[in-house]
Amino acid sequence: MFAYYIVMLAIAVLVGPFLLLKRRARYGMPQKLGIVPEAIKEKYKSPDGVKPIWFHAVSVGEFNAAWPLLKRLNDKHPQQTIVISSTTGAGHKLALERAASFADCIYFPYDLPWCTANWLDALRPKLVTIVETEIWPGFVNQCKERTIPITMINGRMSPRSFGSYYRFRTFFGPILRNFDAIGVQSTGESERYKKVAGDNLPLQVLGNIKFDGLKPISRSEQDELLNRLNLSPDDLVFIAGSTHEGEEAAVINAFKKLPEPKRKRLIIAPRHPERFDKVADIIRLAGFRPRRFSENEKFEQEGNVYLLDAIGHLAKFYSVATVAFVGGTLTPIGGHNIVEPLTYSVPVIAGPHLHKTKDVADALKAHNALIIVQDEKELAQQLELLFNDANLREQLGRHGNEWLKESQGAVERALTMIEKAAGLNSAVPETIQVETAQGERR
Repeated sequence: MFAYYIVMLAIAVLVGPFLLLKRRARYGMPQKLGIVPEAIKEKYKSPDGVKPIWFHAVSVGEFNAAWPLLKRLNDKHPQQTIVISSTTGAGHKLALERAASFADCIYFPYDLPWCTANWLDALRPKLVTIVETEIWPGFVNQCKERTIPITMINGRMSPRSFGSYYRFRTFFGPILRNFDAIGVQSTGESERYKKVAGDNLPLQVLGNIKFDGLKPISRSEQDELLNRLNLSPDDLVFIAGSTHEGEEAAVINAFKKLPEPKRKRLIIAPRHPERFDKVADIIRLAGFRPRRFSENEKFEQEGNVYLLDAIGHLAKFYSVATVAFVGGTLTPIGGHNIVEPLTYSVPVIAGPHLHKTKDVADALKAHNALIIVQDEKELAQQLELLFNDANLREQLGRHGNEWLKESQGAVERALTMIEKAAGLNSAVPETIQVETAQGERR
């Protein structure tokens, strides 16, 4: 571990000055450097006080994944204190908006001994739970030195990331073996974890807890959203969610090619808040007028494109969609939540870069519930096809929604795992038939 800390310190010295020039990197800097607010120290200083469960959700996607579990844990064990850490400013902001009423929301410290030690000594958590696969070796090691149990929920290891983990398995294997329980999304992930760290890992296939949080809004809420946007139920609405650099232009160009005279609308939701203004400029340069959520604007005429320039609203917006495109897939990011639109039986289009969500994508393709396009040209073709064929839209959306409902239930299994690790009760996981992302039943 000494060599690891030397490398991390060298990186901090070399890269630190450049990071300070970036606004995103400066979010929460004092806490990341191990400076614990006095209010937090005071709250948890009593040796006899209730020790928190510390959840780490690096950013917005991970927090959204953990949210249904956090709510369920708080509902069932309201006396249990909870700490939620994030790394990004957007993730921290979302945690504060949703969970501040029952959890302390902090920034995760840098993986240097004095940074992590300060927080572990101040919080003295009864359990640390990592959301998905945010493995920091020094932090994990310090938890074990303090005999703090550490678990993982919604664990994932894509085929692409598996290559790196496997190549350095002599380093990552012992770190993974320090976990007291690892809950993974699918049997595919389970096998990849075993290949990195051995067959004796404490693995459980829980399913994807993010799916449990995908519940449709009410009809009245949907009507309210339609009214806010000045949409009618007959409008054909194309939503491009979680888009990255280059994808907005492709989406707009595909949208332009749709034939008239059908009333069609385009909504774009960029993945990162710092790109909101830039995307507004992209919309203008394409000959459209941006209408912004942050300015409480709405569709007024055919030349409008709606910019969802806020975090945490995309899932609700899918309720008014006719067709959805999920970003991070035309560019080599690896994909985002391709299941979210299926909450409303909305057919989903994605690009070819799905390595971060491969198991889910494979399952949806096997269920005839996902359209994969290779480029902007194919996106335009498939978008026109779906806009013109209501039966095809219904079929794709229905297949996807059925698969989603069959795949839900992971929250209760994850809760049982956490209760056992934290000593909240002596619950034993019950045998539940769940379809994994590869279609197997367990």
